[in-house]
Amino acid sequence: MVKVGATKERKIRVSQNQSTSFLWEGENVFSTPSMISEMEETCRILLKEQFIPQEQWDSVGTFVEIKHLAATPVGAEVLLKAKVYSVNGRRVMFDVDALDKIEKIGEGRHERMVIEIARFRSRFDEKKKRLEI
Repeated sequence: MVKVGATKERKIRVSQNQSTSFLWEGENVFSTPSMISEMEETCRILLKEQFIPQEQWDSVGTFVEIKHLAATPVGAEVLLKAKVYSVNGRRVMFDVDALDKIEKIGEGRHERMVIEIARFRSRFDEKKKRLEI
């Protein structure tokens, strides 16, 4: 049972492959999709570590509402924070934040659905067949 109020914090260092380099030559900025991906992974880790350690269960993202507030360069350390604020069956909603050493760089909400991997995979494989892939 996932508990409202559960939290997770983790730190990452922004890498070159997480950057947007089209703004100007010689400088790379932490991209919005990469920041969102790291926020989602922080929520996933919270669930796996605290509530669903079984290998046959995991979670998938179903909703994001994120504001990217400030630019952060490659090489900077980013602190990611996730907090469960709502649980409805297998649907879990999180408040998420991202901060560098100077300021908050992102904030928002994220929803994840707890899934049984085998069942999810079966439904996915069936869809692939129906799409003739």
